[in-house]
Amino acid sequence: MLVTAAAVTGVAAFSSPDYQVSVMLPSATNLVTGGTVQIRGFSAGKITDIAPVDGQAKVTIDLDSSYAPLHDGAVVNVRWKALVGERHLTITDGPASNVTVPSGGMLKSNMPQPMELDQVLAALDEPTRQSVNSLVHNLEQTLGGHEQDINDTVRSAGPALQALGQVLQGLGTDGPAISALVDQVEQMVATLSTRDGQVRNIVDRLSSLSSGVVQQRQALGQVLQKLPGTLQTATTTLGDVPGVVDKTVPLLNDLRPATDKLPSVASNLKPVLQDLRPLVAQLRPTLASAQTLLQYTPGLLDRAHAVVPGVTSLVSDLLPAIDFLRPYTPELAGMLSNWSSAMSNYGGVGHYARVFAEVGLSSININPGITPPGFDTKPTPPPGDLVGQPWTDATGGGVK
Repeated sequence: MLVTAAAVTGVAAFSSPDYQVSVMLPSATNLVTGGTVQIRGFSAGKITDIAPVDGQAKVTIDLDSSYAPLHDGAVVNVRWKALVGERHLTITDGPASNVTVPSGGMLKSNMPQPMELDQVLAALDEPTRQSVNSLVHNLEQTLGGHEQDINDTVRSAGPALQALGQVLQGLGTDGPAISALVDQVEQMVATLSTRDGQVRNIVDRLSSLSSGVVQQRQALGQVLQKLPGTLQTATTTLGDVPGVVDKTVPLLNDLRPATDKLPSVASNLKPVLQDLRPLVAQLRPTLASAQTLLQYTPGLLDRAHAVVPGVTSLVSDLLPAIDFLRPYTPELAGMLSNWSSAMSNYGGVGHYARVFAEVGLSSININPGITPPGFDTKPTPPPGDLVGQPWTDATGGGVK
């Protein structure tokens, strides 16, 4: 009876009735006012009144307008929500071609003789009735003295039983929806069975992904350990942003005159950029050659790195000799000039040398040591003695 009360409490309220019919039933056992009335498995109305008439029960039904009107041949059946508990009515409408039943009309009933609990017990044989009596007696002894606890339990279980009644009502009224749900679940299972390989592949990939996550757990832990410090640094940086913005705004205001001139500069740069396009095209081979050169540059630098110390040491060793020979540069240049002048002549058979040997008292090799008048000779001139003097070759010509 508690389940029945909970189910009755969970029935949704309908709008004010606009279509009402009645039915005569041989018995109204476990039918209650406000009970559910279903059409094609959907809740379509409620019982508004149950009254005895000539040993039968006259049941008045209010239907929702979306299920009205009914047609001649409509039949009312009594269904059981549970083995012991509330019952509800179901209406099977007549053919749509039949005449309609007006509001206040009477419907036919198709209610079998209800089977009550005492009739079930009367049908049992003597040993079974004795076993049932023993069971009831044992239950009485077990529950004796705990009536208050049972009452408290039942009282506290009221909301749960009410919710259970609502669930049972939903299951009873949403039969087609539940059937459709079962069909969809069956189709889904069939689809999964036909794609077993794909499902297995997905599961294997998920397993591999989970294994990778487990392997990277330590790295993730280290990253998470660094995360608070990173967030603190980010917080500090973001805290400095307002001050930087305050300083940037005046700078941007100062840059505004320069930015205002940028359009005119850009218009002047446009012809320059157009002229640079051919130059850039010509630079491509040069850049390609430079790329090839750069490929050899590391090896060259490596070799130069090995050679430069030796060259540095050689130059350091040659510095004294160069310092000594530097004053004789004019004499060396004169000798090379005279030599090139003498060897610059050539004929049909090749180059030939023309040398004019002038020997006199100024020649040191044949001079007995007497300097002629007007001559000033220095057999061993110091280095650089000829610097600053006009220089001519043997023929009187200057440096070529």
